[in-house]
Amino acid sequence: MTQRFQGKVMVITGAAQGIGQRVAELAAAEGARLMLVDRADDIHEVVSGLRDNGSDVIAVQADLETYAGAEHTIKAAREQFGRIDILINNVGGAINFKPFTEFTEAQIAAEINRSLMPTLWCCRAALPLMVEQGSGVIVNVSSAATRGIHRIPYSAAKGGVNALTASLAFEFAEHGIRVVATAPGGTEAPPRAYFTRHAKAH
Repeated sequence: MTQRFQGKVMVITGAAQGIGQRVAELAAAEGARLMLVDRADDIHEVVSGLRDNGSDVIAVQADLETYAGAEHTIKAAREQFGRIDILINNVGGAINFKPFTEFTEAQIAAEINRSLMPTLWCCRAALPLMVEQGSGVIVNVSSAATRGIHRIPYSAAKGGVNALTASLAFEFAEHGIRVVATAPGGTEAPPRAYFTRHAKAH
């Protein structure tokens, strides 16, 4: 395998499972120095496994639906590595699947908070450091579901991610920073551990 990320510092959010975990595994295999971020305790197990394979990786638990969580994450990356070369904003995922008129106000807000705000907050927190460096790449994980049905608030959130990505790409190009997005379709992953345990606790 190539070592295209050799020595690069990569921060991956939502890395306890699914897309985030797999990206972390592949990036580690290609030499990246990693900070893996999630609010689920499972993040420590993922980090432990990568360390056993010789990777330079640390875990940060944070709630990225808040700016305080994003700020804490970027501060930890600066303290540990001194820089961030690549930020992958992966937190998100539809919560409810049903006709739009059946969504409550609280459910709509929850979808936006999960699938738009973590990306917005992490970009805001990381960009000053990248501007200071004069370089950096931000990869925002959007979704093919921007034209989906029965998940309209999630679709709107991911449409917001697309707009954010395009606008930031123009605004920060002069600083040597690239901002791009990827839009995967459905992926196979286990039930979200954090929310499964949270539901059982309540």
